[in-house]
Amino acid sequence: MPELPEVETMRRGVAPLRSARIHSAEVPVLNVQPIEYVPPPDELCRRLAGRHIEDVDRVGKRLLIQLDNGEVLLIEPRMTGRVLVDPPDNLSHVRLKLRLCCEEDRGSGRQHLLIFRDTRGLGIVRLITEEECRRELGPDKIGPDALAISWAELRDRLRKRRCAIKVALMDQSVLAGVGNIYASEALHLAKVHPQLPCCHLSSSQWRTLTESLHQVLRDAIALQGSTLGDGTYTTPENTPGSYQDEHRVYQREGQKCQQCGRGIIRRIVLAQRSTFFCPVCQRLPVRLRQNLS
Repeated sequence: MPELPEVETMRRGVAPLRSARIHSAEVPVLNVQPIEYVPPPDELCRRLAGRHIEDVDRVGKRLLIQLDNGEVLLIEPRMTGRVLVDPPDNLSHVRLKLRLCCEEDRGSGRQHLLIFRDTRGLGIVRLITEEECRRELGPDKIGPDALAISWAELRDRLRKRRCAIKVALMDQSVLAGVGNIYASEALHLAKVHPQLPCCHLSSSQWRTLTESLHQVLRDAIALQGSTLGDGTYTTPENTPGSYQDEHRVYQREGQKCQQCGRGIIRRIVLAQRSTFFCPVCQRLPVRLRQNLS
C-alpha cells in the first residue's frame, strides 16, 4: 500500500501541474526515520530548483515527474508515502516540498505546493536521467502494467510456475502495480483460490482472472483508491479514497461472502502477507487440498 490505483490517483492529481516551474525545493529537517534520497538532499533541491514539469507518469507503484532537462523525479511511496497538492500547513513527516509557479498564476503571484509525505520512512525519492529510468524500470526489470496486460501474456508469464497465484500476482517483475489488496480482490471476483499453483490454472481461468483484475483496478481508480483504517493514504487533495467500502474480501475475515452469500471470509498468510478469500467461491481442486493443507 499504496498500489496501482492509489499511485494512479496521485498521478492524476499532479497532472494539472504540467508546465509549472519549480520555484524552490526543500527537504525539511525531521527528527524521524529518514527516507532514501538520491542524490543527497542539498544536491537534489539544487537540481530541482528552476526546472519545469513536462509530464507526470506512473510505472507500476512509482510516480514519475518528468522535467524539462531530461531528468526524472521518481517517487516511490512504498508503505505509507503519499503525494499532496496544496496540503494543510500542519502535516507532519513531510519529506519533500516543491513550490511551483504556474503560467496562469503569473499575474497573481500565486504558488502551488507539492509535497511528499511518509510517516514510516520507507519511501524513496530519486532524481535520475531518462536513460537510468529506462534501464531501471524497463521491461526486463518491471512487468507490464496490470491495467494493460492481456490474459494470454499473463498466462504465458506465469503458467509454468508452481508458486501460489496470489504470490505470483504481486511479483513486480511479472506484473506491475498489484499488491496485497487488489490481488485478493481480483482472485475473489475471478473465483480462483489464492493458493492455487499458477501451473494449475486453465486458460479460461487466466482469462477470467485478467478480466477481474482489470475490473477491480478500474473500479478502484474511479473511487480514488482505498483508505484503510490507519488513514495513511489520502488523495492529492487530502481526502480519503472510497474503494475500501467496496472490498469484497480484504480485511473482511469472519464476514459473509457478498458474492455467494454462503461462505464466510477466511484469512491465511501467504508470503508473510494476510490473504483473504471465500472457501465456497474460491474452492481448491480436491487433488490439491491435501498437498496444500
